[in-house]
Amino acid sequence: MRSTSLLFLAAALSLWALPAKAELIGPAKVIAGDRLEVAGITLRLNGIDAPEPGQICRVKDRPYDCGKVAASALKDLTAGGPVRCLLEAERDSGEMIAVCFAEDYDLSEGMVYTGWALAYPRAESPYRRFEEGARAARRGMWRGDFVAPWEWCAGLRLPEAEEK
Repeated sequence: MRSTSLLFLAAALSLWALPAKAELIGPAKVIAGDRLEVAGITLRLNGIDAPEPGQICRVKDRPYDCGKVAASALKDLTAGGPVRCLLEAERDSGEMIAVCFAEDYDLSEGMVYTGWALAYPRAESPYRRFEEGARAARRGMWRGDFVAPWEWCAGLRLPEAEEK
């Protein structure tokens, strides 16, 4: 019994102090369009920002919860197999940032390509070209009106739809 407790304690401590570039593999539990849990660790997908749960977007003046749709899109990308995540960094808040793959498919790339996430607004983002493609093809959020997730978190909202 004591050796089992010590083994559990050692495993828990190793998860607490995960080094950057550590690898986690396992089934994914989707939390939001840019966050998931793998092996009991909550991870934020590197380089993207997806609508938050409850964030409202519009298509043809019809509001919808684009955060919920983004989470569903990530569930679609992760369904049916294990996810492999490479830890990139830890924020001051303790949030772990990772590049995650389903098979060999980069989940951040998939979310931006489908239009359910945006590349972080910085010139060096590897996902910028996928965002431009999603915008041009009007995929995902690009079919209608939305506020960038980082602006929504800062309090910006879509203006009210005009009455017809």
